[in-house]
Amino acid sequence: MTAYRHLARPRSDHNKTWFATAGFVLALTLHGAARAGEGAAAASAAHSARRRARTMTPDPPASAPETDVRLILDAPTPRGPWTLRVVNDGAVPVRLVADARLLTLEVTPRGARRAERCELPPDMRTGDPAGRSLVLPPNRAYVETFEPRLYCFSGRALAALAPTSIVVAHLGWMGRGQGEWEVTPIDGVDPTFSPRKRLDAPPIVLGDEQFPARTASEGSEVPRLALEASGTVDADSPDDIAVPVTLRNAGPRPLFVRFRPDTVGFDIIGPSGLHRCSWPTLPAAPTPELFVRLLPGARTQMTFAMGAFCGGDSLDQEGLFVVHPWLDTRAAGAQSIGFTAFTGRVEAIAPAFVRLHRGRQAPVRTPPQLAPP
Repeated sequence: MTAYRHLARPRSDHNKTWFATAGFVLALTLHGAARAGEGAAAASAAHSARRRARTMTPDPPASAPETDVRLILDAPTPRGPWTLRVVNDGAVPVRLVADARLLTLEVTPRGARRAERCELPPDMRTGDPAGRSLVLPPNRAYVETFEPRLYCFSGRALAALAPTSIVVAHLGWMGRGQGEWEVTPIDGVDPTFSPRKRLDAPPIVLGDEQFPARTASEGSEVPRLALEASGTVDADSPDDIAVPVTLRNAGPRPLFVRFRPDTVGFDIIGPSGLHRCSWPTLPAAPTPELFVRLLPGARTQMTFAMGAFCGGDSLDQEGLFVVHPWLDTRAAGAQSIGFTAFTGRVEAIAPAFVRLHRGRQAPVRTPPQLAPP
């Protein structure tokens, strides 16, 4: 028994030592956690302060009213061109960032529950707001024409540009994040007013539009071939423009047709006007492998690099291009090799749309000017 108590006593001392050590380690851990928590809180507070410093803009006086500057949108046709007008109805001049590239369009088709939001890609928006600054005096206006399909470019957004759709335009910076000011007071000019990040136009309803009819084919009373190129192509540069074109036999009999780059071309309407783009060389002598046989209802497709067809200044400027492909085989028959092929000209009834981000030449942007009084 004595031996048992003698042996048990050191074990009790060992327990006391273990608990004391554990308590010391726990205290150190809690202290370190508290210090870490204080450090994280301090870091978070410093980050928030730096963020506020980056985004904070001096607030105008509490009594400063908003300036009486209005944005008006004029849309005579569903798909353009449209015109924006910024009017200063106030009593003092203001500073305006005058650039239609800052537009955001909210287009709501008839019966739709939500609007399609349309704006330019980031690389096509203005990167120099100061360079587009304009002093807008009282009772004067800034006017700029733009192409809405450049903003509502593809899919549901492009389809929304239709009669009876409702459009609301915004000029400037959307949201509450960091950004520039669309309208600001001029230093030293009283009375002062609150700056505005954007201007909002009243809603408008798009009217109807009559598209001019295009000839589907020449050389026959009943069109036997149909050319299709509807769709959109978003291209960074002229070398990236690849337009798929589909040829379909809409007739009752099989046809041989020469569907090659040297018989295809494009009529394009772009920022510099109307251009006809064709293959740079005449059609080569016919050989059987240059012709494709299409059964009734059959189709074939080729993708063409439009930059190889369009020379001169046709693709010099960025912007929207309305592209009508055509097929012309009148100088590329097959009689000399002993069989009959389609001879005529076919145009695509529905155009394709190309949004070119960067043209062959650097854009020349004239400084914004006031509209005539």
